[in-house]
Amino acid sequence: MYEEMYAPLPDCEAYAKRIGMPWPLTPDLPTLDRIVFQHQCQIPFENMEPYDEGRQPSLDIPALFDKVVTRRRGGFCFELNAVFCAFLQGVGYDAWSVTCRIVRGRDFLPPMLHRAVVVRLDGTDYYCDVGYGGPQPGGPVPLGRERVVCGESFWVEPLEEPWWRLCRITSQGVRENVIEFPNLPMTATYFIPYNYYCATNPGSLFAQKRVINLRTAEGSLALTGTTFTEHRGGEVQETELHTREEVSAVLRERFGLEMAPAALRWE
Repeated sequence: MYEEMYAPLPDCEAYAKRIGMPWPLTPDLPTLDRIVFQHQCQIPFENMEPYDEGRQPSLDIPALFDKVVTRRRGGFCFELNAVFCAFLQGVGYDAWSVTCRIVRGRDFLPPMLHRAVVVRLDGTDYYCDVGYGGPQPGGPVPLGRERVVCGESFWVEPLEEPWWRLCRITSQGVRENVIEFPNLPMTATYFIPYNYYCATNPGSLFAQKRVINLRTAEGSLALTGTTFTEHRGGEVQETELHTREEVSAVLRERFGLEMAPAALRWE
C-alpha cells in the first residue's frame, strides 16, 4: 500500500529537463544551488488539486512524477519536496526529508505542517526547500552558518538539540524567524496525516483558497484567491481577476499551468 512512496524517481533525466537543467549532473554544491533555484523558477507551488479539484494529493513517487513532470503541474510542500528529495537521491546526493513548523509571523508554536529537505555535502548539512510558498531561500543554506542566496541573507541557527531555525533578513533590514525543524530523517509515510489535514481540513489555508507562487529571475509571481501579484525589481503590481477565464489565462501564461475555466472552483 505504501511501497510507491519509497520508489526511486522513474526518470531523473526527464526531471532535470523539467527544471531546465542538463543531464547528467554532478552532486556538488554549485549544482545543488542551480537545482534549487531552477526548481523554484520552473515548478510552481500550487494547491489546485485540493482546492479546485477537491482531491487529496498522492505522495507516491510515480504519481508525483506524472503530475510534476509529465503533466507539468506543481504542488504543495508534501508533494514538491518529496519528489525533489527523490530527484536529489537519484542524482547522487545524501538527502533526506525533515518535518517543519512555520513560525513566520506567529507568536505561538504551530503544528508541524511543512516538509523540507536536508542534504549532507562534505560533512556539512544544508537546508533546502522548493515547497514553501513564502520567502524560501533560492539555494541551500548550511546549518549553523549564514549564507547570502539570490541577494537575500539566510541562516540556520541551532536551538535545543536536534532543533534548528531558519531565519532571514527582510528587505526592511529586520530579522525574521521563518521555519523550525528537527534535523532528523523522516520516513515518507510520516507525512500522510499532515498531507491529509492540509488538503481537507476546513481550517487549512489550502482548503480555503487558491495559493500559487513561482520565483522569477526578477522577483516572484503569486496568485492568492483571485488576486494576481507580481514582484519585479523591487516594485509590486496587483491585479484583481474577475472571471474564471481571466484566472485560467493567468495560470497558463504566467505560471505555465493548464486549467480549463470550467475546472476552477469559484466562490
